[in-house]
Amino acid sequence: MDPEWEWFCGINSSYTNESLDWYDNVRNNTCLVNGVGSISHGIFLILFSLILLVVGCCTKYRQVNTKHLLVYPGHSIRWLISALLLVIILASIGEGVMTDETYQVLNQPTQPHLYVHSVLSFIAVLVSLIYYHHMELWQIPIMSLLMFLFWICSLASDVIRILSLEFQEQSDVHILIFDITIIKIAMYVVLILVEANVIRKKFFCHKKAEFPSDLKKPEVLYMQSYVSLFSSLTYWWANWLLNLGYKKHLELSDLGVPSKQHEAKFNHERFRKAFREETDKAKIKGKEASLLKVYVKIYGRRLFGAAILKLIGEMVAFIGPLAVGALTAYVMTLSSPTIKSDAHLITVEEFFQNGFVLVIVMFLSAVVNLLCLQTHYFIGIIEGLNVRAAIQAMVYEKSLRLSTVATTGGKMDMGQITNHMSVDPTALFFMFQMVNNLWAIPVQLIVNLVLLYAQLGYAALIGASVFVVISPIQFKVAALIGKQQKKLLKLSDERLKKTNELLQGIKLLKLYAWEGLYCKAIEIIRAKELIQILKVHAGFVTTVSFTILTPTLATVLGFGTYTALTGLPLTPDITFSSLALFNRLSMPLMMLPMSLLYFINGIVSTKRIQKFLAAPEVEDDSVTDHTNGVTSETERTRPQSPESFTIATSESECEEEVLFTEKSGLLGNTNLKYGSRASRHLTQNGSTKPLKHGVAVQISNGNFLWDPESENVVLSDINVEIPEGKLTIITGQVGTGKSSLVSAILGEMTTVSGSVQIRYKRVIDACALRPDIDILPAGDQTEIGEKGINLSGGQKQRISVARTMYSDRDVILLDDPLSALDVHVGRHLFEKGIIKWLVNHRHTVILVTHQLQYLNRADLIIEMKDGRIAAQGTLDDVIAADPDMYSEYNKAIELASESEAELEQSGYESESVKEERAQLQQQVKTAILTKQISKEPGRNGGTSGALMEKEEMERGSVSYTVYMYYAVNAGWFLLLLSFIMAIINTGLSIGNNFWLSAWSEAGLGLNETEQYNKVFNDYFGGYVGLSASYLVFRVLTSLTLVGVILRAAKRLHQNVLRNIIKVPLRFFDTTPIGRVLNRFSNDTQLIDARLTPTINMLLNSLLKIVSAVVVNTIVVPIFIVFFIPIAIGYYVLQRYFLATSRELQRLDSVSKSPVFAYFSESIGGLTTIRAFRSGSRFYKTIIHRINANLSAFLYLQVVNRWLAVRLDFIGALVVLIAGMTTLFGALTGGLSPSLVGLAVTYTLQIAGFLNFFVRTVADLEMNMNAVERIKYYTNVENEPYKGKDPPPGWPRRGKIQLDNMSVRYARDTDPVLRDVTVTFRPGHKIGICGRTGAGKSSLTLALLRVIDIYKGRVLIDGVDIKSIPLTTLRSEISIIPQDPVLFTGTIRKNLDPVGQVSDDEELWGALGIAQLRDVVSSLDGGLDSAISEGGENFSVGQRQLFCLARAFLRKSRILIMDEATASIDLETDKVLQGVVTNAFAERTVLTIAHRITTILNSDRILVLNEGRVAEYGTPNDLMEKEGGIFASFVRDKDV
Repeated sequence: MDPEWEWFCGINSSYTNESLDWYDNVRNNTCLVNGVGSISHGIFLILFSLILLVVGCCTKYRQVNTKHLLVYPGHSIRWLISALLLVIILASIGEGVMTDETYQVLNQPTQPHLYVHSVLSFIAVLVSLIYYHHMELWQIPIMSLLMFLFWICSLASDVIRILSLEFQEQSDVHILIFDITIIKIAMYVVLILVEANVIRKKFFCHKKAEFPSDLKKPEVLYMQSYVSLFSSLTYWWANWLLNLGYKKHLELSDLGVPSKQHEAKFNHERFRKAFREETDKAKIKGKEASLLKVYVKIYGRRLFGAAILKLIGEMVAFIGPLAVGALTAYVMTLSSPTIKSDAHLITVEEFFQNGFVLVIVMFLSAVVNLLCLQTHYFIGIIEGLNVRAAIQAMVYEKSLRLSTVATTGGKMDMGQITNHMSVDPTALFFMFQMVNNLWAIPVQLIVNLVLLYAQLGYAALIGASVFVVISPIQFKVAALIGKQQKKLLKLSDERLKKTNELLQGIKLLKLYAWEGLYCKAIEIIRAKELIQILKVHAGFVTTVSFTILTPTLATVLGFGTYTALTGLPLTPDITFSSLALFNRLSMPLMMLPMSLLYFINGIVSTKRIQKFLAAPEVEDDSVTDHTNGVTSETERTRPQSPESFTIATSESECEEEVLFTEKSGLLGNTNLKYGSRASRHLTQNGSTKPLKHGVAVQISNGNFLWDPESENVVLSDINVEIPEGKLTIITGQVGTGKSSLVSAILGEMTTVSGSVQIRYKRVIDACALRPDIDILPAGDQTEIGEKGINLSGGQKQRISVARTMYSDRDVILLDDPLSALDVHVGRHLFEKGIIKWLVNHRHTVILVTHQLQYLNRADLIIEMKDGRIAAQGTLDDVIAADPDMYSEYNKAIELASESEAELEQSGYESESVKEERAQLQQQVKTAILTKQISKEPGRNGGTSGALMEKEEMERGSVSYTVYMYYAVNAGWFLLLLSFIMAIINTGLSIGNNFWLSAWSEAGLGLNETEQYNKVFNDYFGGYVGLSASYLVFRVLTSLTLVGVILRAAKRLHQNVLRNIIKVPLRFFDTTPIGRVLNRFSNDTQLIDARLTPTINMLLNSLLKIVSAVVVNTIVVPIFIVFFIPIAIGYYVLQRYFLATSRELQRLDSVSKSPVFAYFSESIGGLTTIRAFRSGSRFYKTIIHRINANLSAFLYLQVVNRWLAVRLDFIGALVVLIAGMTTLFGALTGGLSPSLVGLAVTYTLQIAGFLNFFVRTVADLEMNMNAVERIKYYTNVENEPYKGKDPPPGWPRRGKIQLDNMSVRYARDTDPVLRDVTVTFRPGHKIGICGRTGAGKSSLTLALLRVIDIYKGRVLIDGVDIKSIPLTTLRSEISIIPQDPVLFTGTIRKNLDPVGQVSDDEELWGALGIAQLRDVVSSLDGGLDSAISEGGENFSVGQRQLFCLARAFLRKSRILIMDEATASIDLETDKVLQGVVTNAFAERTVLTIAHRITTILNSDRILVLNEGRVAEYGTPNDLMEKEGGIFASFVRDKDV
């Protein structure tokens, strides 16, 4: 051997043999073979480095820095094979070092060549990955040629090594280097093929790869699919977001938009297509469509891939416990090592018996485990997120087509449908996340038990019998939890429904002082819900108990029977390997019932959604082709109907006839234009019936009902032809079917028989709401409150009509828009709007009204009675058919003429219109000024028209005050008790393990059965006692925690509910109901369900970490030196992560509210949306809002995985460090094998529990956001409810004195009433008039203290109303508001919610007074008949009459009627006025009315003008007053 190579080859002459030829000499010379490999790897290492240096520093490519990466073919395979190759080369280095040691032990020279070539190979492969990454980054495919050469040379080097081993007769699978070389050759072949494919694609394939569409959009920042495999697996690409979140508060705009594959629209279209295909298949088989099959079809492949990763990860995880036993056995051999007599190549067995190798193997297995499992979790989360978006879009699209009867007929309510949008998609999300656990956990348990059997023999089977006994019990418990969960969901639905009703009807409830009553009703449901939550949590505690009991009992039985069955003592290697395996049983056993629960919840939600998607739809199959935003109008027909429902144009205007199938609107792209036939439906005999010329709408032999399952036909024998471009008026008394006829035309009703045909034109979709710019301070950009809550009834009506006019539709349907308007405003609207704007421009107008004075302007009049057409034709035709109509018509003309003088005075540019605008300006200004109080005076941003306040969102970490608030509500005593018991429980666990360590140590060196038995008797009893104590305290800890969380859940809900009903009404003007409802749905659900496992896991993991650190520090004190920097690293990582995650959690919560608020509003306005064919616009808006929420939620999941990967990696490092420190402790300090086993077993746990701790801290903070938001709504300022109770029986007379009263809506706003001084005598009937906006309604609101009386006072029977408790005041005054509100329940409950009326006759009497006795008595249930949500199963007029009956029953001394008869026909109105005069003869009645004759018979008339008293006196006095406003009305009328 040349002396120059002695440093590399060692002093060894055996490598050359002169008797051999050159080829055999080469094969015999191991140093030469290794030297060739070293040189080739060194050369390529230099070349790679030079090219990276030159190209990266000296060319334009150094400026390339994109967030994305356009990967080459075979990218993932290359990364995976390269990573595996690095591990194999690492093993080769270890093999070389260990083989070299066999020389050194025999005092032979060291042989560096055995491992140097592997070291160079390792570095070269590592640099090749960097080189490859830059090749993709810079997009320089020619760089792949060098890579190709590198892999060929590497292959050649290892082929030579195999030949060398074969020549030296070392080609044995037991020889490690032989196995390693064979594996490396296989890998090099794969890498050569991958590289050849890249060269083929880049140099010989002329088809250029398409640039991804996502990367063309600068707003797409989600790069998971467009980065390297390393970046994708570690979420390195997301660092920009965490850096940004650490530096500043995140906004939704910072997140960009989701990539296409995660967009709601993309997922919806994919899901809808699969669902339709499944529906068609199911119809053929006569079955229901199965959503589960749709899930499998769309998401099955990706979830199967995740399942493979899950399997690999879980199997690799068993390496740790097995390595613990081998490591302990290695330490046991250190005291008497065996030395072989010759230097030799290391065998596989020798390699894996080495303690240092075992520690590295544990580390590498932990890394593989974390990458596989975290990727599996992420795939499950992403697919869950995709299905959540798809289901939300499906539910919304279905809602747009949902038949009216589905929501009004009691089949489903708002709470239920809202749950389909919120709770059910979330349940599916968690099901997808956990579904792979259902098969993986049984596999884990089986493998675990097999390995235990290998360690303990039959003793393991006895221990395993515990699982056989307890597993069925756990499954039974899980099934019971599932049943309780179903009941819980129903109660949640019911509570949400009641809460929604309370919030929707909050104005009426507060005016009637019934908010407390409805609050109690919700609290009763909540109490039942809490009992169900207790049952579910009791199931959870039982599950946790069994989860802990099973491995503990199995350990006791296994270790207890081991000596008896095997005749051998327990030794450290058996004990701690088995203990590590038993510890691994805890998590799967805990996850199995939880996964089952999530799966059951998902299945329950799937069935609910399936049922919802199968709910009846409107016959109008006008749906949106969402792919391009075009609304397609198609035929409306039920397939089983004998005749048809069509939309058509006249023959003269249409040359081509286009026939569409029933689903053409859903599937096709039919951009219909005016003059084309939208669709024609063949009748039974195959002939078509085109519309006559000049006819816009034709109904032939129509019979309609609401509920397809009902037999009660609502409209019978309808035959009508609506003239094109003319005015048609539909009239009739309350409840005769006027609105139903309009609904039938719109396709909202079920057609029993007959046909409806409509001629229409399709214009550009310009259906924006653009009323007069002057109405509002920011013009058409001014925001209107949810459902127009901040508008008067008249304003809402006028804006709705304006919207209709601007829609430029061919057929206009107006359902009683004049009811809430003054006669002069109504006249202005009728003349200037309906006649001039619509009819004169050839629009077909169908008007439902009670105002008969307009009948002479109609081209066609339809009179409805009892669901039939009583008469139709011109005015003369109707009068001839129904002579009573003539007198009613004359009365209407007389009433209308009373306002002519006012019209003449103000002109058609009516003063009332201006003042109504002023009132609206005042309301908007109130909201704006309230928000601008804290702002600088000079700031005039673009938000001047905004009314809805932006949702509150705290910044930074959750304040400690929120935790304190939760603790106060939970109870300090219970919290302290649970913490003390948890500490005792942890102490018992540590003691138990040290006892086991001493037991196993005592078994070393024994060789007699008597000694075995003595050791067993000494230790077994103590071990059983400690194990039993540990179990008892663990269960008690869980029980007290459940008590803590339930108490907090109860009080938090109670606090927010009781507070929200007491906030001022103006709060609801500026806060969408959906936002408030979100507190009672999502946030409450988080507190109820998520906090229990989170706090339980947090406490458990914290104490486990403390115990693990204590044990490791006792065993190896030096451990604490290494642990402290790791703990600091954990803390820093956690703070860095939390800065971003908490912001994302809040953005997720804040972006959810607009989705639910918009959904809630859409459900409320379904008929309007469908009438305007605006489904496409509304769909786009909801998709946009879902996407905004998706962005926040998607990034939240990404940063969670980002953290998990890093925590798991640091956990793997802890294993590496702890393993190495204990090994050095054993080598240098004589550490006993049992303590080494105990320390490493705990270390395996500490990694997992540190991970759990950091994640549960983050989860807790995220869940505390829900508490934070509820706390915010608990502290919203209340109305002043307190006061001094008035004398008993107050008010006895009903005298009202207004003493210099001034009123405003809020501080820093202009007054709406100024210096009003007036007295209303007891029992007087006071008529209040004045133009719209004069302050009439404000006066009544002031009497009920809804708005601020900031100056003066109001006395009722001598008592200042400011001194009286608010509830007392409002309960003693009755008001009949303009907007009728009914609640879900019976008629009896709606009339008398307090239950103060014991006699049914009194209820029937009130119904008789309100002209409703016949209507109610005709119902099957009578007084106990159900009223659907919002009273939708009664007409608007009937709802108004129910409100009247309700007011009559209150028997208050003071009654306020605010336009109470606006929606009632004249005849009924006249009867009611007479009833009021008689029934309330001794009571004070304040009447606000648009019809002057309504108040002509009043005792006194109060005329308001610009918020001041203009006139007050008897009607006669005021009529005699010279120049008086009231007198001018009457005088002009008489003239």
